[in-house]
Amino acid sequence: MKLETWDELEEGNPIFCWACGKQVLSIDEISQRICSTCKNTKKLHTEEDVFFCWACGKKLAGMGEVAQGICHSCRSAILRKIK
Repeated sequence: MKLETWDELEEGNPIFCWACGKQVLSIDEISQRICSTCKNTKKLHTEEDVFFCWACGKKLAGMGEVAQGICHSCRSAILRKIK
């Protein structure tokens, strides 16, 4: 989220991080309305929640794919080769 106008800064009103509530001070933090600590934490959290197919390395989309660890196209190809 970016600042709507620069009037928010000129009024002297403090701006706070939307994730943790800590006051943000740098220009980058103010423009994004998130502190660097929360931003880095959210990056790490999203990277951990991404799963990949063991056969081709493609990002898995659905929970069925995640449960099996393989994408639908690779699963179909393996089943065709077996049968």
